[in-house]
Amino acid sequence: MIAIYKRELRSYFHGIIGPLFIAAMLLMFGFFFALFNMVGASNNINGAMYNLGYWGLMFLVPILCMRSFSEERKTKTDQLLLTAPVSVWQIVFGKYLAMVTVFAIPTAIFCLFPLIISTMGTIPFLWNYTDILGFFLYGLMLIAICMFFSTITENQIICAVVSILVILFGNLSNNIYDNISNETISTLFESVYDFSGRLVNMMTGTLDVTSIIYFISVTALFLFLATQVIQKRRYTLSKNTFSFGTYSVATVVIMIVIVVVANFAALQIPDSFREIDVTSQNLFSLTDDTKSVISNVTDDITIYFLAAEDDSDGTTKDETVEKVLQQYAALSDNITLTYIDPLVNVQFEKNYTDDTLSYSSVIVVNNTNERYKVVDYNDMFETEVDYTYYTSTLTGYDIEGQVTNALQYVMLSSDSFMTAYVLSGHNESSLGSSFTEMYSQFNITTSSLSLLTSESVPDDCELLIINYPTSDLTEDETDRILDYIDNGGDILFILGYTEDELPNFEKVLSAYGINLEDGLVIETSKSNLLAGYPEYYILPEIGTSEIASSLSNSGNVLAIMCSPMTYEESDDVTIDTILSSTDSAYTATDPTVSIEQTEDSLTGTFYIGLMATKTIDDDTSSQAIVYSTPYMFLDDVDAYVQGNNSKLFGNTLNAVSDIEVDYVTIPVKEVDQNLSINVSLCYLVLTIMIMAILVILIGGIATWVIRSKK
Repeated sequence: MIAIYKRELRSYFHGIIGPLFIAAMLLMFGFFFALFNMVGASNNINGAMYNLGYWGLMFLVPILCMRSFSEERKTKTDQLLLTAPVSVWQIVFGKYLAMVTVFAIPTAIFCLFPLIISTMGTIPFLWNYTDILGFFLYGLMLIAICMFFSTITENQIICAVVSILVILFGNLSNNIYDNISNETISTLFESVYDFSGRLVNMMTGTLDVTSIIYFISVTALFLFLATQVIQKRRYTLSKNTFSFGTYSVATVVIMIVIVVVANFAALQIPDSFREIDVTSQNLFSLTDDTKSVISNVTDDITIYFLAAEDDSDGTTKDETVEKVLQQYAALSDNITLTYIDPLVNVQFEKNYTDDTLSYSSVIVVNNTNERYKVVDYNDMFETEVDYTYYTSTLTGYDIEGQVTNALQYVMLSSDSFMTAYVLSGHNESSLGSSFTEMYSQFNITTSSLSLLTSESVPDDCELLIINYPTSDLTEDETDRILDYIDNGGDILFILGYTEDELPNFEKVLSAYGINLEDGLVIETSKSNLLAGYPEYYILPEIGTSEIASSLSNSGNVLAIMCSPMTYEESDDVTIDTILSSTDSAYTATDPTVSIEQTEDSLTGTFYIGLMATKTIDDDTSSQAIVYSTPYMFLDDVDAYVQGNNSKLFGNTLNAVSDIEVDYVTIPVKEVDQNLSINVSLCYLVLTIMIMAILVILIGGIATWVIRSKK
């Protein structure tokens, strides 16, 4: 076999086919790479690999393979192989490996391109190399198919044309199968003859096991068929022709049945087990928090996906949403995923909402307690709008966060909801949009409260929210809040630096033994600072409170422009630390002038987050959670620490709520950012590719001309 392999490999490079094939592969890849990655600034080569596989290999592989057996059969030189003291399998496999080697050379070069584009931005390496793996396995399959057709005809043109038609139909077949109403028959056809669908599965962020099985099994099948054809020709003149022919047909049928059954069975495996998530954001993998929620599901839950299962009506469902939903159903016997085509069942969504839902929206229904929650498709994605050009850019995926929240919501009992009031009238700020939405995610209903017009905090107030006031309370307002505390009311304080003094707010804080000092916290420990930013961009120490303890293994939170807090415990107040500076921090008493340390600066440990519990009597207590920076709960700041500030806020809401089940919040999964294109590098890469292509072509032509004259 080695001798045949070497002979075939030499023939490809002593002629024009090998260099032409490699040069054409590099040229087509260069075109698609420039289109998708340089012009489109994409950090993923899946667009280039898919188009090269779909269009390029359709024509290039038949050209590579058409001479493998056809030429020798036409020139009768195949008789030398058929009478050689080697097995037919060694003949077929030796030729096959030679073609694979030629194909592997440009594929190996493609492996360099993720490294090249990584110099222009962050890229998902695992996803990129999965693209190349899928492309390579797809190419191996096509080589085996085309080589088989080369064994059954001595006309190279016929071999190439038939191969192209077979590949073309294999790429288009998925669209045909979608129109078959019988799902079993459609799946059966798909398991037998579907090329592009398998290639797509390897390019969309998952390592698809069924696609790998398909590529390998079909490759093995056509190598086996090619072996049988050659074997039959070798024994054509044998007196046992009939018996061998019967054996050959029987083994071919058995082999085909095995391949069909194996691939049909593989398609029945749930997606959660057959697809491995290779995206950098783990788009198709559920977090441990969500898996914990799912494990506690005991009610009968139905997740309605408002989309057609087969898309045969011409609409296109969001496959990212679908794959995530399939994960929920796969992890619990109590969760069922049901497809509802809104174009057919027009009135279905009206049973749950008066709003018009987008295609691919989700409705989570608890069939046990009849509670439900609607998640519109648009709410599962975060976008950034450019009002200058009226364009929007996808910036984050919130599919898991929205669905997990809905799942937790429908499992709650009717008494698991909290009423909160947000203090107004003191130039208060607003939280980031994703943080504001978390109130509803934790089943907290909020209303605005003005204590200038209300004589007291309402009796149904279970939580009073005070978010970064910049003007002070009146004496009457202060007394009303202190009365609320004495009655066991809970408060969430989010405070921050102001140039004006707020003595009445400080009076409320002092009820819990907490003091708000002047100025800003300036951190000197480099390991507790966000690199490249001023010393008030602090990565604080994680405290002992349960609110922060779960963050100790998740990474840092980011606190910006924090006011320094200190506290004094007393017999009736217990305080737990949430966040703090190191003991090498100091205060900038007048940060509008300078953040340098002065003789008026305080030094030591300052607290950024505290949880205080004040005992009123044996049966009553009041809890206050205080943060000394409002900038920690903004969407842009949260993105710096991969959603850890969101987790902190979720833990905070958990701490003040009366929900018995620990409520979890899943941060938005940020989209990989586009590349920052280095024009000089792009020109250099394209120049090197063009030069390499010319060298390969000129070298190949020169070798062919020289040898043809001998």
